[in-house]
Amino acid sequence: MEYFRDEPAGLVMKIEPNENGKFITEIWFDYTLKLMKNIKEGDFLAAPSFKSERDKKHYVILQVVKKFPRHFALKEDNLKKGYPGFLTEAARNISQDWFSHYEESHDDNPKIICEAIPVNMGFWEGEEKVEEDYELPMLGAEAKLLSYEFMQKILNKGLDENEDNITEIGKLQHNNKIRVLIRIEDLLRLHFGIFGFTGAGKSNLISTLISKLLENSPKGTKIVIFDIMGEYLALLSDLLYKYPSSKIIGIGSKTFVESIYKYYQNENRDNLKKAAIDLLKTTLFPKKLFLKRKYFYYPFVEFLKRKIFKVYEEGIFSNVNKLFEEAGINRLNISQKDKPALDEILKIFGNKKISDVKDELLKEIKNLLAQVSTTNAQKVLKYVQKKLENMRETFLPEDALISIPRLVEELNNEEEKGLYIIQSHDPDALKRFVFYLSSNIYERRRQEGIIKPLVSFIFDEADEFIPQDKYKKGDSEISRQAIELLARRGRKFGLGIGIATQRVVYLDTNIMSQPHTYFISKLPRVSDRERVAEAFAISEDIFEQTFKFGKGDWLLVSHDATGLESVPFPIHTENAEERILEFLKLFLKYQS
Repeated sequence: MEYFRDEPAGLVMKIEPNENGKFITEIWFDYTLKLMKNIKEGDFLAAPSFKSERDKKHYVILQVVKKFPRHFALKEDNLKKGYPGFLTEAARNISQDWFSHYEESHDDNPKIICEAIPVNMGFWEGEEKVEEDYELPMLGAEAKLLSYEFMQKILNKGLDENEDNITEIGKLQHNNKIRVLIRIEDLLRLHFGIFGFTGAGKSNLISTLISKLLENSPKGTKIVIFDIMGEYLALLSDLLYKYPSSKIIGIGSKTFVESIYKYYQNENRDNLKKAAIDLLKTTLFPKKLFLKRKYFYYPFVEFLKRKIFKVYEEGIFSNVNKLFEEAGINRLNISQKDKPALDEILKIFGNKKISDVKDELLKEIKNLLAQVSTTNAQKVLKYVQKKLENMRETFLPEDALISIPRLVEELNNEEEKGLYIIQSHDPDALKRFVFYLSSNIYERRRQEGIIKPLVSFIFDEADEFIPQDKYKKGDSEISRQAIELLARRGRKFGLGIGIATQRVVYLDTNIMSQPHTYFISKLPRVSDRERVAEAFAISEDIFEQTFKFGKGDWLLVSHDATGLESVPFPIHTENAEERILEFLKLFLKYQS
């Protein structure tokens, strides 16, 4: 293997510690226009370290995080004090130097300045083995650009894509020949975050991630995405089609168009056509897919035939026991003092139909609320009280409904992979459902010692679900509690979370610090960048390269899931819309 690229070497000119206990190395290269083009942020360099022997060099590996040209004939001090006429003439002359030094440097004034950070790895001259290393580079030593083959080996250290549980997550951002691999189980079980401003492509990345993770994940893996904006039916349509157990679950019957329920009640051709057309009209399509929206008619027809649209209707319970079970009475820490009172209610009403005892039960709960002392007992009672007050008759067909226990059974099924998209017309209902589902599946796994299959709960617009106290609204407190439970304790039982948002500063700090893997794009607000830098202990300077990112470009940093641990590096991911367009070609035969 060739260690180094056929490019001129630079010199290590400065080493300074940064605020995170690492060091920034400044490396100067003689300027040529060709080299300025060839050095990219994200490239790896190697410079001799103080571990070297007299007859054998030891190299420490560094990553370029910033590069810029500097011409020493026009210094910053001159700009402040110099005569304007002289300065403008000097600048015109300097501009010619940028072009005249194309392949060879013949002047010491222009330089390429690179700032680099350690990747905590090193190797001995003549050996291909790369080991963990924290040595400093030697001042004045030559720093050489590593070959692309060697870079790929470093980026994917310890990963073999021929093994299970490994997938290619993307390519190195500036070189599509360097593939970036990731450990699926570590990504899902140890949580991940996606942070980027509007237009960065968060939804696109989530779609790409889910596709790759389901394709290469262990048997039975499930992805549950809480889709508060209702944008993933189109972006994940190929996966809904591919994995038969997948479902779109609406929280409340108003989430979906009524024609879907009419089709479920009477499965004739006219009802099927009407429901599919209504879905086309109400589905949110990304711009590129919007132009091809008519082709979604056929997969939508297939989804309706499979009846993947299910409704969880709050207030529909067969008896009082089920209602209290949904409220979390068996999962919350209720004091011994308050348990007898709750048990007494269940003893009286437990197996009775709610419709038969609604008013009587409401009266008992109202009296009991004044007696119980713990917050958790009050939460259970208030939840039941609210559900009873809001309970209404429903005429949904049986095969359109899904319950929490049934959904938990499906998620715990080790045989089939699946995708579950959770939507609602009511954001607060969606937040409450987060609590019901996560507390039920966590307690079921804890009590029965279930650790498989892997289930990842992804929260798009996560600031709605896990806000800090000052940003709370509606029922976000109970969704925050539920997600914190998964973030802190879920990994032990194969339950992970993914959080995606454009406003990091709104997120609860306790949960923000839990993910072990981050995907970061443009974050124009300083407060958001500071929060990410603090959570992952990385320098804010690292974010500067993200300002030049296009769609699909992300700064990836992980403690466990990548070969390069705890070091940010830029990647480029596939465009999910291209994947969906390819999927739609399956239905071209139906077009007239």
